Amino acid sequence: MSAAAPLVVTILAIVLTGADAARAAEAAPDTLRLRLEAGVGTDITNEQFYEDAFLADTLFLGRRLTGTPETRHAGVLDLDLQGTRGDGFLQYRLHHVLSVGDRLTRGLLDLSGTCDVAPDWRFQLAPSVEYRRDRTFGRDLTEARGGTTARLRHRFRDEDTFAELGLGGDFLRTSGRGADFIPDRDAGLLALVVERAGLDAGEWRAGWRLAARAFPDSSERNHLEHGWEARWRHVTAAGHALTLEGEGARRTTRRAAPTARDRFWEAQAAVEAELGTLSAWTWRARLEGEVLRYEQQDSVLYLDASVLRARLGPRWQDSGGRSVSLAARGERLTSPRDPGEDYDEAGGELTAEWLGLRGWWSVAPAAGWRQYRDTSAWAAGSSLPGVHSSFAFYEVTLFGDQPLPGALRLRVSGAGRVEVHTDRTQDTRSLYFSVDLRRLF
Repeated sequence: MSAAAPLVVTILAIVLTGADAARAAEAAPDTLRLRLEAGVGTDITNEQFYEDAFLADTLFLGRRLTGTPETRHAGVLDLDLQGTRGDGFLQYRLHHVLSVGDRLTRGLLDLSGTCDVAPDWRFQLAPSVEYRRDRTFGRDLTEARGGTTARLRHRFRDEDTFAELGLGGDFLRTSGRGADFIPDRDAGLLALVVERAGLDAGEWRAGWRLAARAFPDSSERNHLEHGWEARWRHVTAAGHALTLEGEGARRTTRRAAPTARDRFWEAQAAVEAELGTLSAWTWRARLEGEVLRYEQQDSVLYLDASVLRARLGPRWQDSGGRSVSLAARGERLTSPRDPGEDYDEAGGELTAEWLGLRGWWSVAPAAGWRQYRDTSAWAAGSSLPGVHSSFAFYEVTLFGDQPLPGALRLRVSGAGRVEVHTDRTQDTRSLYFSVDLRRLF
């Protein structure tokens, strides 16, 4: 599959759009909407860290600060075609993105079709295919992936409760420098979901899924995975809300494997309370936990771990689309077999958002301290050295999406992080910044 294939699809779609538009003019109930964007984008990344430096592979020069700066440029074409037929009986969408750059080329094609096969039954089919050629950071990696999902959704007589059956499959193929870390795979999925959206009796959702994955080059990694999810949310008449949610998975290999990499279970659970959701001021508290357990631990890679996180803070929002939230946050990680990984983290973050003039801007600075509970040369009871040092971190994320005159649209995103360690040779700095300017046709 070549990078030009997505471009051919785009040209054909634009040509066919003219015929569709003519037919849509004759059939009033049918609709057709085409959005076409073209532009350029630039990504800037850099990570700085200390590493051992040598002269002629023999003379040790000590720890020196090094970095991996890289700048990428690309031209982007984004086509979105949506429409309905038969007075809304059929809804369809074609979405195609083509990005051709000096280091990264990507073509994505998403199709979807939804039809009401009966008054209370809806069917959706959504195939997709993607091609990537990645030459960033010394790689020369080619990826081709694709898949499809089919969903059959039933609405019960109360009109607030739904059941959905889903089937799907996908594949991934890689080649070139860097493909050793991304194995080829084929996968199939079966899922069942029941949910209720009514506010009077609360919102809830329960789901189960079964995934089977096969790896052509590594049969020992072939596995089955059972997954589950549950969510319940209740809003009181006074505007307070309580949410409970959880999900988990159990993965087992189809045959005996030398490691426990694909033989584990994991689970996440959270409880969240919101006070005053109907007023300008809202207080939100959230407590969540994650657990990972392997069938058989080893001393290097596959170790059990537990994470506990908490957040608490107020949020203010006015009728003009402006909001400011402040939150204190904490995190604790525990790994019984490797105490050198255990840490406690405390920090805070401020998030300011503005939604107005058809644009959306968000900036979120944060800072905190991570304290490793065992920073000795060798963590007690562990076969791994305690290589981590405690550190303070400062980070900021930025996102902007703003229409400009002349049918132009500017998108900006960025993230920066600085870590100051007690062992200064472990200090790190990272930066990511992206600018995308497009014209809407």
